[in-house]
Amino acid sequence: MRNKNRFTTSIKHEGYGKSQESPLSVIIPVAGMAHRMKSYGPKCLLPVNRRYSILDKIILNIQNTFPFSEIIVIVGFEAERVIKTLSRKIRIVENPNYKTASIVESLRLGINNSVNDNLLIVYGDLIFNAGCLKDITKHGSSMIIDTKGKFDDEEIGVTVVDKMVTRFAYGLETKWSHIAYLEGEEFEMFNELCQNKTNNKMYPFELFNTVLTDGGSFRSVEPKGMNIKEIDSLKDMQK
Repeated sequence: MRNKNRFTTSIKHEGYGKSQESPLSVIIPVAGMAHRMKSYGPKCLLPVNRRYSILDKIILNIQNTFPFSEIIVIVGFEAERVIKTLSRKIRIVENPNYKTASIVESLRLGINNSVNDNLLIVYGDLIFNAGCLKDITKHGSSMIIDTKGKFDDEEIGVTVVDKMVTRFAYGLETKWSHIAYLEGEEFEMFNELCQNKTNNKMYPFELFNTVLTDGGSFRSVEPKGMNIKEIDSLKDMQK
């Protein structure tokens, strides 16, 4: 009798967004006004260097790491200025309620305009190296965390047990780095929460906590050599 497994080998999962067979949707929310920097226009357009803005660098890092991904940018405040900087390869979705709703509304609109059930969320006010994203889609729903003090004390923290995130809250030493990957059950639960418009003034971390309470799970990921910072003020650009 022929051994049916004779010519089979296990296939290493390289992660979504890295092959045509495993596409990825990426949402970058940049709709907010960023009150502390409002007079400078959209924060995502601040220059990182002479060639690139914050948003340019985010998109470049995503494209280099996940060549088989659709990138969706959610615009709002001074939308036309942001749109003019984007290539035709980027899907643009406008959030008309950016003044009154939270970022959850931007994510809802992004999900509704995406074509995949594997979702990477990258906040639009981050400066980071491409290595931050390298393995986040390889091991199921995951959160990039920071234990090295790269984020301010007042940012959202996480508790981690056996490499799994168990809670999001203020006042915790380990921080969530504002990059999240969701697939499977966690994506479905998060999507359902986003679609409930009574949640559109909540924050994503609050919805993540609900996902955890309802049985979902998120692996914590802290890439080696991660270099990342959130831009809240012009001083942050100079650090």
